[in-house]
Order: sequence, then C-alpha cells, then structure tokens
Amino acid sequence: MCGFVYRRLAYAQVLPNIYRCVVQNLGTNHVDLCLGLLPSSIRSFSTNIEQVKKDHSFTASYLINSCGLSPEIAKSVSERIKLQSAEQPDSVLKVLRNYGLTAAHITKLVKRRPSLLLTNPERSILPKFEFFKSLGITDAELASVCSSTPAILGHSLENLLIPNYKFLKSVLLSDANVIKSFRKKSGIFQQDLAKNVSPKLTVLRELGMPERFIALILTCYAPIVFQKCEKFDKNVKKVIEMGFDPQKCGFIHAMQAFAAMSQSTWERKLNVFRGWRWSDEDIMLVFRKCPNCMIASESKIMNAMDFLVNKMRWQSTDIALYPEVFLMSLEKRVIPRCLVIKVLQSKGLLKKKWSLSTCVRPVEKLFLDRFVTKYLDQVPELMNIYQRKEGFQFQDLEIYVSSRTL
Repeated sequence: MCGFVYRRLAYAQVLPNIYRCVVQNLGTNHVDLCLGLLPSSIRSFSTNIEQVKKDHSFTASYLINSCGLSPEIAKSVSERIKLQSAEQPDSVLKVLRNYGLTAAHITKLVKRRPSLLLTNPERSILPKFEFFKSLGITDAELASVCSSTPAILGHSLENLLIPNYKFLKSVLLSDANVIKSFRKKSGIFQQDLAKNVSPKLTVLRELGMPERFIALILTCYAPIVFQKCEKFDKNVKKVIEMGFDPQKCGFIHAMQAFAAMSQSTWERKLNVFRGWRWSDEDIMLVFRKCPNCMIASESKIMNAMDFLVNKMRWQSTDIALYPEVFLMSLEKRVIPRCLVIKVLQSKGLLKKKWSLSTCVRPVEKLFLDRFVTKYLDQVPELMNIYQRKEGFQFQDLEIYVSSRTL
C-alpha cells in the first residue's frame, strides 16, 4: 500500500512541491537534512530534487549578476520564478537595453515583475514598445514609466492598450496630451477605461464639468476616476454638499483629497485641527480654500502647527489664512524662512508684523533678496541662520539651529 502511495506522489509531481515548500520555509541549507528524514522510496527521487535545487541556485545567481538585484532580494525572487538557462532572460534584457533601459531601470523592473524574464520579448514586449514609440513617447519616458509600473508590459496590446489609447485620444484630443498622461505613471493604461472610467466621466459631465477639466483629471488627477464606483459616488455627493462648484478647479482638488484618504483618515485629520482649537467652521473654510492641505499627513500637520504656534508664536487662526503651508517642506522652506523673520524682528529691522504667507510664499530668490541679502551688513550671521548651519546658536531667541533639531 505504501509503495502505491509513493508512486502516486511521484506521478502527481508532489515532490517538487515538497522541495519548494522546504526552500521557502527553511532555506536551501536544510534540504538535505529534510530529505534524510523521508523514506528511502521517496529519497530515490533525489536526482530530480537536486535539479530543482540547481535551478534555484542558477536563478538567484542570474538575478544578481545580470539584473543587479541584491543577494537577499534575488533569493526571494528566485522562489517565484525558475530560470534554466541564460538564453531566454538574456533576450529579454537585450530588448530592454535597446529601448533605453539602464541597469538601474532593469533592476527596478525585474524586482517588481520578474516574470518578464520568462516571456518571449519578440511577441510580448517589443510590440508594446513599438506602439508607445509610435505615439511619440521617447526612450527615456518609456524606460521611466515601464520600470516604475512594469505591469503595463503584461497587458494585452490589442485588448487593452490600444483601446485605452483610442479612448484617451477621444477625450484628450491629441497624442501630446495622451503622452502627458502616460508620463504621470498613474497606471492609466492599465485600467479598462471604457468600462471603469467612462461612466464616471459621464457623471461629471452631467454635473456641468467643462471638457477641459475632464481632460485635466485624466492627465493629472487620474486616481479620482480610478476609485470604486461606490466611493466615487459618495465623494461626489460629499464635495457638492460642501459647496464646491464642478465648474471650478477646487472641485477637482477636493475630489483628489477624498480619493487619497479613507473616511477614518479624514476624521483623524479633523481631530488634529480641532486639537489646535480650530472650529469645524474654520476647518471647512480652510478646506474650501485649499483642499490639498488635507492630503498632508497627520504628523506633518502636527509638526507644522507646533512650530508655527509654539515657537513662532502665531495664533493658530493666523495659520488658517494660509493653509498652503501644510504642503510645503517644513525643514527646507518653512523653518529657515520663519527663523530669518524672527531674527530680523528681534533686531528691530522689521517694524510691522509679517504674515505667514509673506514669509513662505515668495520664490527663493525673492525671499533672499528681500530678507537675507539686504540685511547681511547688520546681521552677518543671517545666512547661517537661513541655511541652518549645524551647531549655530542664537542665544537671544533660544534658537538652536541644526540639520536635525530646532
């Protein structure tokens, strides 16, 4: 009876699965030990298992030497694909290199979609590259997008990519705009646009949204129409109830904000602002003025409020007048500029109270000309403060300037 069972196992090719399980859970170093615990009638198939082990080792070696993966990642990836020789993957890499993919692009692509190494590049990859090139997409753009979203190379050219191109062209009107949407790496070519996106565009048109805004969504804000229908419908209703006009850009930005977060995340962010004594009316006024500010993380909002209220001594309601600050880099823009303003005020060089927008809104050159270069004779250390030189100390204001702390 046992002999019959063992033969059935062999005929069903269960042993390679046993080996695979051992490799994934214990590693190749434990294979021989585990095989030694099996009955002799199963160990007789060790020749086949040794071949699988050899293939596993070759795959990892190829991924390291030819694709630039680290040993740790190569080991993990080699459990998902099996290469028996270099001929097939070499032909894939040759096509990728011919179309401008660098070693870094290839490493990124193979790490994310190693199964491409098993494809026939002449049938599966080359036609897609030629199609995208025919639209006017450059090698550099193709390399960047395909390495970031390699799943695009796994879709059918005839059944998805070409129909999506035709759909986009009908809305965006030119190949140049289609290329612009492709560059965004939003995965727009990976959706069935006619089935999943077209009904949502119909809803927006029925609300009176201009065609130029429809095109803007597909080009720059595609995640809005990638939402599931139920969430999309709820968000449209919510945004309209908040007073956003579908004929103005604020509607798009509000939809983008809600597309990027769940209801629970929205509630947590409301509570962060409430913790700084903002009323719900204050929060809604800010959101209507700058919907994107709610995309900032909770920690970024907290850190910005802590610095501006507790260290700069602005009223929290003052910050509500310029919510765009939550979209700016706290370390690279907001803190250095505010420190300069505070120092100048302490020296009596700035007589009036300056608003937050005056500090953080100007472009770099304008800010330097207006608030740094102009006062270097009176405050030689001002540039050090602005650049936040490591260890620079300004005792009068209890400011310690560092690349890590304030």
